[in-house]
Amino acid sequence: MSGREPDGDAVPGPRAADVLTAELLPRRGSRLRHLARVGGAFLSQVLWQLVPGPSVHDVVVTRRDDGHEVLRVPAGEPLTAGDLLASVRDELDRLTVAEFRAAWRDR
Repeated sequence: MSGREPDGDAVPGPRAADVLTAELLPRRGSRLRHLARVGGAFLSQVLWQLVPGPSVHDVVVTRRDDGHEVLRVPAGEPLTAGDLLASVRDELDRLTVAEFRAAWRDR
């Protein structure tokens, strides 16, 4: 017998990626607010990021079965929003649902 053996009482939960999915979605708010954020992000890029740019998107984690939103966090600067999404998806692949929720509850 090689590798780690589960404890007698421990039952590993399902992999989070089997239950949850993550994607980038526009931040909540009206169309006018979204356009203002996009304009602010553009202005920030024009000024070579001397002014912090607004977050235009959120990383949204939802349940696969019913689409219920589990987590929503600002994705950060528009040019690096994909980095946070990739990090969340990596955690979904590695962790169980309980571990994922515990990790993000502390952030």
